[in-house]
Amino acid sequence: MNVQEATTRRLPDLKERHLPENCRETINTILKETYGYEQFRHLEIYDDLSKGKEKLCISQGQLIENVILEAEKAWKSETQVDNILLTAPTGSGKSLLFQLPAIYLGKEYNLLTIVVSPLKALIVDQVESLQELGYARVAYASSDLSPEQKMEVYRQVREGEIDLFYLSPELLLSYDIKHFVGERRIGLVVVDEAHTVTTWGKEFRVDYWFLGRYLTALKQTLGYNFPLFALTATAVWNPKGGNDMIFETIRSLQMEPCVLYVGTVKRRNIGFDIRQMEMEDGETYDKAKQRVVAARVEDFLDGHKTLLYYPFAGGIDMRLKTWVKPADWRLVASYYGKKEKEQKAAIVQEFKEGTKKLIVATKAFGMGVDISDIDRVYHVAPSSTFVDYIQEIGRAARDTEIHGIAATDYHERDFYYMKRLHQTGNIAQEQLVLILRKLMEVYRMKGEKPEIMVSLSDFEFVVKLPRTKNKLEYEAELGQLIKTALLWLEDDLMQRYGRHLLEISPKNLLTEGYVQDKTGDVFAREFHSYLTKVEGEDGVYVVRLEALWEERFPELGYKEFKQKLNNGTLREGARAVSVGKHEVLLKEDATVIRERMDALFKSLTTMLKTALIKSKGRFDEEELRTVFAEHGMDVRSAKRFIGSLLESRTEEGRSVSYISSVKKKDSNELSFTVTKGFDLLLSRYQKLFSQRIVGSKGDRLLFYCTPFSDLNMLLNLLSMLDCLSFSVEGGGTPCVFVRFNDPETLQELALGDDYRNLILDTNEQIFQEQIDLFSFFFGTDKLTDEQRWDFIEDYFTGMGVDDLKKKFVSL
Repeated sequence: MNVQEATTRRLPDLKERHLPENCRETINTILKETYGYEQFRHLEIYDDLSKGKEKLCISQGQLIENVILEAEKAWKSETQVDNILLTAPTGSGKSLLFQLPAIYLGKEYNLLTIVVSPLKALIVDQVESLQELGYARVAYASSDLSPEQKMEVYRQVREGEIDLFYLSPELLLSYDIKHFVGERRIGLVVVDEAHTVTTWGKEFRVDYWFLGRYLTALKQTLGYNFPLFALTATAVWNPKGGNDMIFETIRSLQMEPCVLYVGTVKRRNIGFDIRQMEMEDGETYDKAKQRVVAARVEDFLDGHKTLLYYPFAGGIDMRLKTWVKPADWRLVASYYGKKEKEQKAAIVQEFKEGTKKLIVATKAFGMGVDISDIDRVYHVAPSSTFVDYIQEIGRAARDTEIHGIAATDYHERDFYYMKRLHQTGNIAQEQLVLILRKLMEVYRMKGEKPEIMVSLSDFEFVVKLPRTKNKLEYEAELGQLIKTALLWLEDDLMQRYGRHLLEISPKNLLTEGYVQDKTGDVFAREFHSYLTKVEGEDGVYVVRLEALWEERFPELGYKEFKQKLNNGTLREGARAVSVGKHEVLLKEDATVIRERMDALFKSLTTMLKTALIKSKGRFDEEELRTVFAEHGMDVRSAKRFIGSLLESRTEEGRSVSYISSVKKKDSNELSFTVTKGFDLLLSRYQKLFSQRIVGSKGDRLLFYCTPFSDLNMLLNLLSMLDCLSFSVEGGGTPCVFVRFNDPETLQELALGDDYRNLILDTNEQIFQEQIDLFSFFFGTDKLTDEQRWDFIEDYFTGMGVDDLKKKFVSL
């Protein structure tokens, strides 16, 4: 088979725009009666970026009429229905552009508009804002709502009481559409914040990637068409470059045929205050940064409303107190993702009302939060992409009468934060190969069926995330990372071979799982109608999770229900824990496997004890290479094995790690430090092996255990030694459906040594380009505000980094 290396993708076809001259009078009436506006605002868009930057001025009303006309074509069953993609800067009134068509379509035709949005805060804010305006036919569903609340919303949707219905992509993909809408006809689907579909952005949401194929299949299932309207504030137009966002969005959401509206990115009422941070004699980088930020904060609190972005959530409250004088603490607040929902809502409200003058926030703050009078946005350091930076400074001066300032104090060491965030949770090339190998292992374990369901916990030790006490957060992060890796594999292979070698589909909501009763039979007696006994397993049951949640715990949100189930606290006195069904295939006799494990543990123990005696526990990769080479493992596999063996364990409710690692200076190699007690852990594994791993080559074993158990860890370690294969079902982690269209080619790639994922290479290249962009943009202090916006516009309309430098270096 001829593999097409780095194939150039066909660009999606764009439809010619045919803008109506005016909107119908009913639309003007709704604008006035619902929103209180006398007339529509105007948007500045590019006429045709393939030919130049000539601009057009269009009315919001014209675009709204365009959306309605496409929905009416679908309603009338016309064959050609166009989708629409709009990019427009923050503050241009994008929500009005889909809300008003939804109100009209519901009123005139009883058609339902579904809005898919990535952030609950954004959803709630828009729904509540409409309700405050007096429009009642709007609602949302999320995992925070109890089953009772959700079922009432679904009833209102089905019976025509709701015309505008907001959902997260995760929830939409978890159920059959009839679960939400019954027989109600869908007139329009809106995808808000559509830039999160692009793979190279830090905002990437893997469920948005699934959305396009889901909506295409949905139209076929329902037997009728509807237009898709996607919107975002920031997206790069660069059809020839790897950093393109617009055409990738059209492709990923399967929006062809598509009409494209690209709004101008310039915000003329935002200026820049970018200074070079100088370190005083004897001053460290951290001390200098603390000094300049504190001085800025003092200035900002004198008559300004400020959004101050800090890259890390950890330590943000401590930093805040070093930057703000105690007398001013009452005027400031911090905002980051892990704060309680009620606390975050209160902070936003105080900021809106002016009680708080300055918010220190991570990038969790801002998307969809409508505060029009922020006049200062300050970045301690860049944390993500240049696109995200432009979106963040765009939260200043949404009121066009205000002049906003985007400020920073730049030092070349600022990229420490950005690089650190990039490394956290990042996927490496070798991990993608290991994921492919594990996928093929599970395929063989499950009888080489063309379609199988795969638990994401099967890949847990490939990515090796740090364990956390909050299992739901751990599962969510694991799910995002593994689904992203699988989709990168799918998309890369599609580009290489011109066809789908494998196809991934999500299954987010577990309808069934396994639990183990930890209270004799108390849990089983309490919930017997939802349980089926697993024969031959003491206290293990199949549980109908969805039915148990909706019928017995309707007052809980699904996440809270799942957390209580995982923690064994669903009902006092009736404790059960989620377990996974582990199917194991022995590749050698158990006695042979034991000999291999003991020999490796003996060599490893000798090396680690020598390190403890001679060098305070320190050793390097060369010593690992010497030990593991005898056992057929390279350094990469050895690092993964020893990390999984000794890092990030939870014992007796506390986090324990017997080993740590740091990158050597001026080298990609690691230096390790081991601590006392590791040998007791190895002995525990050996004892557990004697108790559980028995049989001959080819035998299949069956275990039920939690993802955090020693047995699960042991199975992963033996899998790394290639002594056994295993797959997992249940256990609390989500699953994906995988279709194998060409298992022979996939197996060749999995067993070979030369597979390299081109999407990951492209993403790494773009990351380095982002650093180059920021270095030039922040490091050049001679540019005027107008020149900076010219620079931004050139980047967003396809100019490469090298060409940008050439153009602006002499200014």
